[in-house]
Amino acid sequence: MIKFNAKQIEIMKHALSLFAEHGYEKTPVRDLAKKANINIAMISYYFGSKEKLLEAIFLKYTSSIRSKVEEIVKDRNAEPTVKIEQIIDAYIDAFIEYPDFYLLLSREQLRTKNHALYNAIRGLKQKNGSMLKAAVKAGEKAGYFRKNIDITMLAQTLFGTVNQTLNNRRFLCEQYDIAEGDQSAFEEFIFPKLREHLKTMFKYYLTNK
Repeated sequence: MIKFNAKQIEIMKHALSLFAEHGYEKTPVRDLAKKANINIAMISYYFGSKEKLLEAIFLKYTSSIRSKVEEIVKDRNAEPTVKIEQIIDAYIDAFIEYPDFYLLLSREQLRTKNHALYNAIRGLKQKNGSMLKAAVKAGEKAGYFRKNIDITMLAQTLFGTVNQTLNNRRFLCEQYDIAEGDQSAFEEFIFPKLREHLKTMFKYYLTNK
């Protein structure tokens, strides 16, 4: 795993905030430098280019969740159904911990014409899908899950549902009578409901029980 120094992490944090708010393409390098309180040359010094900065952001914010899910998948002591529940929890936790990153991801994947950004998003989806596939196939082999599971659609269900939930805060607050600005109330009510919903749905889909 690549290690980033404190200054690189600080720059990535500011860049992610701007990318999530304005979009990658619409964020000039000069705005990045101003936000991070550095000169433009420092971005080239630490990352090489704006595109390389974006790649570093993807690497930083996906490596942690990837490591967690890989540990879950490789755990030989946990039952397949438990692994699936742990994977669901891990991804929800990641969306909650890094909301700006997943906001950037959800926005840019719909409109990006940038080759590097598209490749980064595609790579993330492929890796996520492969880890979920490994967990499901192990469950199939052990007799816990039914055969011929559509892993691609299963992954879309997981990531799409979590993303849609976090990006529709105002609507959900209205539906469940939660004050829009009450972050703690939203987290205490919506996130447990989201976890339970996905785990139940996955259980019935994977096992037909």
